[in-house]
Amino acid sequence: MISAAQCRSARALLGWSVTKLASAASVSASAIDDFEAERRAPRPAIAGPIRRAFEPLGVAFLPGEDVRLRPGALFEVDGDSARIHARQTRRSHALPPVSSGEITR
Repeated sequence: MISAAQCRSARALLGWSVTKLASAASVSASAIDDFEAERRAPRPAIAGPIRRAFEPLGVAFLPGEDVRLRPGALFEVDGDSARIHARQTRRSHALPPVSSGEITR
């Protein structure tokens, strides 16, 4: 189950209002407000639909309170689509080792 902090963070990542999340999760805005403000104990009937609204958009809920967007995630910002790309790591372009019998002078 996701935490209130993760819900707030996921909304912030996507730039979603409580109203937009309520619509996407088919949960009332007041239920989301109560969940995020921790006014009530989290219930699976609320947290489950919230999580399911975020995950198809690429939101990953990590252990603890962490949240991130998965590489390749597609989301909207002010009506424009954007995609998260994986950070490319530099690979060494070093040549493979050569045995002493292959060295020519």
